[in-house]
Amino acid sequence: MRRALWVLLGSLLASGCGDTQNYQQAVAVLIDVSGTYADQKAEVVRILKREVLPTLEPGDTLLVVRIDSESYEQENVEALVTLDARPSRANAEKLALARRLDGFAAGTARSEYTDLPGAMMLASEYLREIPAGSRVMLVFSDLDEDLPAGAQRRLGQSEFEGIRVVAMNVKRLGSDNADPDRFRTRLARWEHQVLGSGGAGWRTFMDATQLPAYLAEIR
Repeated sequence: MRRALWVLLGSLLASGCGDTQNYQQAVAVLIDVSGTYADQKAEVVRILKREVLPTLEPGDTLLVVRIDSESYEQENVEALVTLDARPSRANAEKLALARRLDGFAAGTARSEYTDLPGAMMLASEYLREIPAGSRVMLVFSDLDEDLPAGAQRRLGQSEFEGIRVVAMNVKRLGSDNADPDRFRTRLARWEHQVLGSGGAGWRTFMDATQLPAYLAEIR
């Protein structure tokens, strides 16, 4: 009997040691502060505090990038935090992140142009450096790219390799109401660019309450 118990214990330990999968998750959040989408900052922060922060576990990373006229700048990183392995410390860090996000929402930043690809390129570079098993980019924008004069952005063939991109709360423009095909074409164009640049997946969510289940699914 005792021998059988030792064999069972040894089997359980062996199976546990064999699980080398990395369950840590890196989440990049891109927030548009250009044009009319700048008025959505408070709503975006509310979504992050309710649907994203609670899903983060010790060891996970949150990156927040501002989308403005010149987004491919390190100064556009609003936050970059890898949560401590200790749960109590990780919870304290999440509270600090929530306060930082509140400060961002209260800010008056607003840009004339929308350098969306620059922000995505910057975020992908950070995500690739993070040793996580799951990498996802949440883009809060109307997805209407508008670069300032002289700016050039070219997405590489492996720009989003290993990264899932999610278009969140895509705001409809006035012209979209007149012709819904413009809205659908814009989404399809970005899906094509993301997948054509090595993206691991593309999703759109209008209902932010679906985010926690999705983040758990891809972990």
